[in-house]
Amino acid sequence: MSNKAKAIFGNHPFTESEKKEPIYMDNTNIGQFIYPDFGLDYSDLNYMYLSTDKITVCSMEIGPGGFFNPPDYHPGDEAYFVLDGTITQFNPETGGCIEVKEGEALLIPKGTLHSAYNFTDKIVKVLAVIAPKIVESQEFPTDVNGPKKIYGYNPKDFKEKSEEFIAPYRYGTVDQLGEWPERGELLREKKLIYHITEERKLKVINGDTRPVLMKFSVSNDYMSVGEYIVPAGGVVTRHSDVIQHDKEAFLLGMEGPLAVYMIESRETYMLQHYEGLYIPPKTPYMLLNYSAITARAVFAIAEYQE
Repeated sequence: MSNKAKAIFGNHPFTESEKKEPIYMDNTNIGQFIYPDFGLDYSDLNYMYLSTDKITVCSMEIGPGGFFNPPDYHPGDEAYFVLDGTITQFNPETGGCIEVKEGEALLIPKGTLHSAYNFTDKIVKVLAVIAPKIVESQEFPTDVNGPKKIYGYNPKDFKEKSEEFIAPYRYGTVDQLGEWPERGELLREKKLIYHITEERKLKVINGDTRPVLMKFSVSNDYMSVGEYIVPAGGVVTRHSDVIQHDKEAFLLGMEGPLAVYMIESRETYMLQHYEGLYIPPKTPYMLLNYSAITARAVFAIAEYQE
């Protein structure tokens, strides 16, 4: 296992060739890195689950009173899913500030500056999904430590006021997959951070005779991020229909454990809390719940098209 960020961006867990087999991720192969690694006073600790040229999945922890600086940005969209605690997300260009609680999500469009703060008295833990790339090279951006729109800011430091953008509130249907919470190109043009509360998640049913609930926080042309909810009980073992994705996918264990059965290889992975599973493109699998409680996993699917 490598703990150097420069060694794992774009190829973690490391493989010499294309990742063609499922990879289980636990404390033996989850990497660590610090952002920023050039200013440790204002940094956060990150755990790298997966990084390819199409999707990166990591988690970050910020202690009470902490925040990271300078602001960050990426050459792809970034989705936050808050696993524990409450995070305050800040856009230094617009002055926008959003409190995001456990179970809620954020969509940060490509190129949008952002900083994360913890104003609570407990550690905040966030799953971050970036697609297609987390960085252009192996270096963090260092060119963004400029003026910020904070209380009492100097208007002369900014060319114009922030444009107001309020997306319509709606209960989505399966027809909105690919443009949730809004079309990706529109949010990237506005460069505004979008808050996905529980009420704003797109809920869809997967399967007729074996229904599983899917809650999409994000579904656009770069990525899909959401949750599988596999109930317990019933007259037979509760399990999903066969699921398959055209691109790479990742599962993070939440409540469970959740059994993941690979149809072609007949392998079974028991997905435990905060452990992960990489699923290669076009790999069919099923989710099974052998426990007495509802099983839950967060999914991240690469959707980027060349």
